[in-house]
Amino acid sequence: MNFPRPDGRPPARRGVVARRVVLRDRVPEGEYFAARAGDSPFIPGELLPSGMTLPGAVPAWTFPHVDAETPVDLDYQVIFRDERIMVVDKPHFLPATPNGRLVANTVQTRLRAREGEDITVLHRLDVLTAGLLLCSRESQTRGDYQQLFANKRVHKTYYARVSGWPRLRAGWNEIRLPLLKHPGGRVEVNPTGRMTVTIARQVETDVVEFSPLTGFTHQLRVVAAWLGAPIVGDPVYGHAVSSATLPLHLVAAGLEFLDPFSGERRSFRSPRGLPARIYLLPAHASTERLE
Repeated sequence: MNFPRPDGRPPARRGVVARRVVLRDRVPEGEYFAARAGDSPFIPGELLPSGMTLPGAVPAWTFPHVDAETPVDLDYQVIFRDERIMVVDKPHFLPATPNGRLVANTVQTRLRAREGEDITVLHRLDVLTAGLLLCSRESQTRGDYQQLFANKRVHKTYYARVSGWPRLRAGWNEIRLPLLKHPGGRVEVNPTGRMTVTIARQVETDVVEFSPLTGFTHQLRVVAAWLGAPIVGDPVYGHAVSSATLPLHLVAAGLEFLDPFSGERRSFRSPRGLPARIYLLPAHASTERLE
């Protein structure tokens, strides 16, 4: 049997974790559990009766409302796990984390339901993009891995199949573009935007390897369009509507970083190829101690 935590938070339900709120005046309809607070008269984890008058502001836990969702017949593949982290490979169209429409049918919620409620996806990966996700398995070490991303110490490799001939010199190219996000989500190159940096090279006639040094919404998709070669299947910056038969041809193929605890070089590769034709990186997870 699972019991509330010391802070009063109830166990997750099917991977959905309770959120903390502050109640005033009276307890609303629904399930609310007392949260730990120095001046609260309630026992942490105690179910607060609906309609009860409150003595003041009372912190509580409650589960977010989850609408019925159409089942998503897609799932992630576990590439690596140890006591602190997991690396999974997600398919196109499966969201990494809950959004306004989907909660249950996301990588993070499914991981929490199967592996434990402390699991948290550590970085973004667009729903249309497939590939690797690094996840934290425990709250006490999560901040150290989050700092790797904040300090730009995670090397990411993406492969994209593009339509057209990209304006790239032979070898590696550094692309610096100011990007601005508009209401509604569309991103454009704009001198008033935030400067982004992307390293890119053409590895095949229609395949570009990208390594983003900054993180910005749709960064690689906008860069590809700016190069004159939009990513195949891009419904916003390309020439097609993304669908199950023509997904976005963009894969987060590699992650590499120094583990903040072991000092090992962690290197992960997705087993996934680009859609439509085979372009594979061997699946592997390796650790190499740095001297």
